[in-house]
Amino acid sequence: MVETLTADLSASSAPTIEKLASQAAESVYKTALGAMRPGVWLRGVIYGASGYAQENLPIVLALSRAGIPVRIDPLMAQHDTQNLLPLETKIALEFMKLQPIDLTRGVYFQAVPAHDFITNIYGRRVVGRTMFETDSLPAGWVEKCNAMDEIWVPSYFNYKVFLRAGVDEKRLRWMQEGEDTELFHPRNVPFKIPGARGFNFLSVFQWTQRKGPDVLLKAFIEEFKADEDVSLILRTYGRSGPDSDVTSQLLYYIEKELNVPLEKTPPIILIPGQIPNRDIPRLYTSADCFVLPSRGEGWGRPCTEALSSEMSVIATRWGGQLDFLTDENSYLIDCIEVPTAHDIDVEIFAGHRWAEPCVDHLRALMRHVFENRAEAKEKARRGRRDIVEKFDWSVIIARWVKEFERLLG
Repeated sequence: MVETLTADLSASSAPTIEKLASQAAESVYKTALGAMRPGVWLRGVIYGASGYAQENLPIVLALSRAGIPVRIDPLMAQHDTQNLLPLETKIALEFMKLQPIDLTRGVYFQAVPAHDFITNIYGRRVVGRTMFETDSLPAGWVEKCNAMDEIWVPSYFNYKVFLRAGVDEKRLRWMQEGEDTELFHPRNVPFKIPGARGFNFLSVFQWTQRKGPDVLLKAFIEEFKADEDVSLILRTYGRSGPDSDVTSQLLYYIEKELNVPLEKTPPIILIPGQIPNRDIPRLYTSADCFVLPSRGEGWGRPCTEALSSEMSVIATRWGGQLDFLTDENSYLIDCIEVPTAHDIDVEIFAGHRWAEPCVDHLRALMRHVFENRAEAKEKARRGRRDIVEKFDWSVIIARWVKEFERLLG
């Protein structure tokens, strides 16, 4: 049984990021029309729900709050066209577009895939923030990276991959991401999701081969029966955009690839499209266990969001998420390293290697969590403690500020 959820998932709580935005707006307003100053000019995706946008937004707000002038040069969407952000954040970002920065004394910071780096711009320091999800780098990335003064990657996994590919070790810096643990916390009021059962798995991803939707669906449908008190909630969207239709892909895979009639599947609840940023934390408290059998991650933000929300997490034992996922705070899926698929849907991964999660082990882990809820909840509590103590933005941003001060000093 597959249901598409069309109910309004509206918010009831104000996230911490609004406080950051308010402080940032005040800071930027005081200098936006002033003299040119040394600071950070950030070029990258700011608006939307991509991984880069979700990282860049708290960084620019926190740097501004720390007194470092920040100018933003948004790529792709120039405004919050999807209405994901609160008003105060929108206002702060508009002021940041006007911030005068003297690049001869400043840092030109590009947070984009390395093939999009601009290499002919002048600044006191030119820094690239990027990541990749396989064991290799695409053609041309090494040259682009070595044209920067520094390259910042989020995970130790990426540090090793970039170094092995030929990026100059003196340029490489391992700069982890952070999480807003006041925004993502277990006290968020859950959504009332029609069709949810007594126990609910949740997965959040873009529908691509790399995210392993085939592995997830095969494991869930083969392990659980339609009459068991369990469901799988999918918040997913296609590569062509948040409004793309993934329902047909989901139904085709179940009926044609798995050869299972829909009436015999356990409940699968599809939440298509995007959700306003302020509402996303409530999605995590609406389920019991987060599961993502990804074939490769540069970092794995949904896993930090889930842990911060005190959810038990099942994820692949491979990739950037191993910076924060351990056997003590999560359930890690056995995998082997294999060449990417011959019919790969994202050409940039062709010829590389990534993880192939074990379907049977994922089945066993999902069954184990379903039947051992007290143990899973204890791991979830440990997971939240780990994220709060080691990866909250209040901890992580201190190093970011320090590094930018070093570059500006």
